[in-house]
Amino acid sequence: MKTLGTPNIDLSRFFASPPKHEIRGKTVDAKELMNSVSMISMKLNSKNVEHVKYLTTEGLTKKQRLSFLQDIKKELRADLFELSTCNRVLYVGFNVTCEELQASVLKTASLSDAPFDQYAGIDVWRHLVKVCSGLDSFIMGELQVMSQFRGSVAWHRKHGLVDDVNGSFFEHVVSANRMIRREFGFNQTTESMLNLATNALEEIIPNNVATASIVLGFGEMGTKAVEVLLELGQTDITVISRSPEQAALRNPEIAAKVNFMTFEQWQSENLAPSLIISTIRNNQATYNASNPIPTTSDAIIMDFSWPPSIDVSGINGNQELFGTEHWIRAAHRLGVEWDYSSTISKSEDMITEIQNRFMAALTDKTRAKFRSFMYQTLEALSKQWKQSDLVENSHAQLDAFSREIATWICNQEGPFNTVQLDEMVLSTKRKINPTLLKRVASDVNETIIRINAKSTLSEVPH
Repeated sequence: MKTLGTPNIDLSRFFASPPKHEIRGKTVDAKELMNSVSMISMKLNSKNVEHVKYLTTEGLTKKQRLSFLQDIKKELRADLFELSTCNRVLYVGFNVTCEELQASVLKTASLSDAPFDQYAGIDVWRHLVKVCSGLDSFIMGELQVMSQFRGSVAWHRKHGLVDDVNGSFFEHVVSANRMIRREFGFNQTTESMLNLATNALEEIIPNNVATASIVLGFGEMGTKAVEVLLELGQTDITVISRSPEQAALRNPEIAAKVNFMTFEQWQSENLAPSLIISTIRNNQATYNASNPIPTTSDAIIMDFSWPPSIDVSGINGNQELFGTEHWIRAAHRLGVEWDYSSTISKSEDMITEIQNRFMAALTDKTRAKFRSFMYQTLEALSKQWKQSDLVENSHAQLDAFSREIATWICNQEGPFNTVQLDEMVLSTKRKINPTLLKRVASDVNETIIRINAKSTLSEVPH
C-alpha cells in the first residue's frame, strides 16, 4: 500500500496575513490600505510653472478650494487628499490607480495633460515623509510644510473628502516625520519663505538708509515683512490691504507703526516707493498688462505670493521684479549649508529603516495575536491533561510544558510535519507519565491539524 506521508503543517499564513486594526469600530486591513494609495505630484520648476498655476489651490478661498476638490472627488468616486504649498502640488487617492486619479484631476482642472510624477503604495508614504520633513523643499528642513500638511489633513476630514479609515494613513506619515526631524535637527530651522524674505530684505536695504516701502497684504508673510523692515530701522512703511481695519487687528502692536490703505486708495495716491513687497494670494496675477502696478518710480519688487501676484507685464521698465524663479534659485543657494547630497543620501537610508520598522510593526501585531491564540489553546489543553488519573505530581510540569510546546510552534517560520511535532513533545526531559505524555502528543497533533485546516484563526472553535 502506498503511503501518503505525514500531514504537512504550515501556520505561517496566520501571522503573515495583513493585520487588522479597529478605527471607530471599523476593521481595517493595514497593508491593504497602504497598497491602495496612489499619488500624483508636481514640484515647481521653471518648466511646469504654467501647469502648477492651474492645479494648485494656493490663492483660492476656502470655499473655492472645497468646491474644486469636491468636483474632483465626484469625478474620481473615491476619497481624495490635496496639498498645495509654495513649491508643489500633490493629490492622493484611495482605491484608485494613478492614471484614474490624474484623469479626474486634469478633467476637473480643464487640462489635457500635466507633467505629474506618479507614486503608488509604500512609495506614496515615502514621498510624503520627504515632503513633510522638509527634505524636498525650497530650503531643506523647513517647518512650514508640516504645519500645512497637518492642517490640510484635518480640513479634508472635516469636509468629508477623506474618511477616518483612509485618514489614518497620514498619521503614519506624521509619525515618521517626527523621527526624521529629530535625527537631522530640522526642528531648529525656520519657515522657508519667511527665511527667504528676511535674508533678501537684509541684503537689499543698507543699514540706516531710509526707504519708502509698500507691503501688499498683512497676513503671516506680510506681517513678517513689516516686522523685518522695522527691525532694519525703516519707518516709511505702507500696508495695502482689502480691509485695513480688520488687517490691523491681527497684530495691533506692529500695525500701530505703519500706514494702512486699501488697494483702491493706492490707485489714486501718488506714492513713490523704492521697495514693494507682495504677499497677497490670488489664483491669477493681480497686476499685469491690463492692471499695472500703480507707481512708475524706480523700485525693487519682491513677489512672495504663490501663484505669483505680479506679472512682469504689469511693471514699469525701471522696476526690477524678483518672482518665483528667483526665490527657487535663492533657496537652493541658502540650502548649501546643509551639505545637501550627504543629507539626502542619509535620509533615504533612514526612511528605509523607518519603513522597515513600520511594516514590521504591522506584522508583529498579527504575530502577537497568533502567539496569544496559541498559548491560550495549549493552556486549555493543559487543564484537560491535569484532570487525568496519570497526572501524579506533574501539575506544574504540564503548565510549563504547554507553554514550551506553544513557543516551539510559534517559532516555526515555515512548514513542519506531525512527526517533528511528535518528536518535540515525546523527547522532553520533563518528568511526565509516559502514557500521559503520549496523550499530550496526540492531543497537540490533533489540535494543530484542525487549526491548520482553517483559513483564519476566528474559524477555529474554542
